[in-house]
Amino acid sequence: MKVKLKIEEQWLELERQSMQKMLDEYKAWEQKTLKKAREAEDLRGLRDVFYELGDRWEWSQTAGAWLSAGEPLDTVGLVIRMPGLVPNKERYVVYAVMAYSKGFTDKFDHLGDKERIIIERDVDTGQILCWSTSGHGAIDVFPVDLSTLQSVENALDSCSLVAQPGDHALRLETPAEEAMLPWLARRLWEIAGGDMSFSVRQIDVLDWKDVEESLDFRFYRYANAVVELERVWTQLSGGTFSKAREVVLDQVPSHIETRVEETLRRIEGLLHVLWFKPPAKQVRAVRTLYSGMRAEPTPTEAQRELQPYLGELLYSLTDILEKAKFLKWRSVLEKKEFSESDVFRNLELSALAKEALATVLEDILCDHTLAYIGYPERATIRTKIVRVFFGIAILPVRLLFSFKRWITGAIVKRIPAVIAKGKVLESAQMLD
Repeated sequence: MKVKLKIEEQWLELERQSMQKMLDEYKAWEQKTLKKAREAEDLRGLRDVFYELGDRWEWSQTAGAWLSAGEPLDTVGLVIRMPGLVPNKERYVVYAVMAYSKGFTDKFDHLGDKERIIIERDVDTGQILCWSTSGHGAIDVFPVDLSTLQSVENALDSCSLVAQPGDHALRLETPAEEAMLPWLARRLWEIAGGDMSFSVRQIDVLDWKDVEESLDFRFYRYANAVVELERVWTQLSGGTFSKAREVVLDQVPSHIETRVEETLRRIEGLLHVLWFKPPAKQVRAVRTLYSGMRAEPTPTEAQRELQPYLGELLYSLTDILEKAKFLKWRSVLEKKEFSESDVFRNLELSALAKEALATVLEDILCDHTLAYIGYPERATIRTKIVRVFFGIAILPVRLLFSFKRWITGAIVKRIPAVIAKGKVLESAQMLD
């Protein structure tokens, strides 16, 4: 799949100046690491070298290599399919992974920006809504309606992604509309964009079918397991009326009721982990609760109902974690076979970009929470406040900075003319 990507020229120019510095630092890190490995006297010393590198050494290596061989702000994309929070909806998270150097961030420990837009489609009505990233990972408060484009694929083909690396933002720019309000909003965003000089390129995007079927990365199954577990937990928790009825009829013995309440509290705690911790940090909590429930000699009705959902969650979670590790391992150790996989047959990607796709899947699982990836309504109160703040403030702030740049540019252009005019006047006075 091809998608249009627009990047303001000022970011490209800044990146060109910064990439050489990043390249020098990467080469120095590479030589230092190789020297330590050569100086290791035995396997224990070599093991210490790997411990110093940490768990993310493959990511750092791929990032540095991509920056060394790629173009400024080289970008590749992928689409992850997820269920909606209601049965008749599904979501598509479009990630744009950009390689950039320290020109945009103080701490370089990743390929660059991993920003996304969220598209939700109503299966019954065909309505399509899109939330862009306002800034620093915060999703817009109000979505854009793309229903007239009829499908997610048509929406991505017809629209453009606008990347703003300095703001850690990714915005979907829709085709021109005749209505006054959309035109005015679009015009304000164009002004906020800066000098209006954009570089437009076509980037390759791995669609969700390739991600799920060719790479066998079943993120949808994992996300659906979380959504279903929360749905069942909500049903079992019941409402005030059902609880009052149980008390009146005395249907549930007190010791059974205590066990049920304890189980539901544990599930509630697990749901907090599932929404607010990255998938890579969830396995222990899921396995502990599932194993304890399976070992229960006399399970309650609630435990019997919850057990298969926990089993599905554990399986789907470990599956995507292991598959992400396998894909990254294969992209590093079996470069040729991985690069020639069927999944990349119709994509014009460099070998490093293909490695980046494999590497970023695990990085998302290690860095991003499920709420962050595709469910902003499940975010914490603090994150929701940040989201509202950026949604309201980002456009006026960018307009102010754009106006400031325009004033500064006008003054800079005016200074040589003023100086020249002054010299002419001075020469005329001397002649007089």
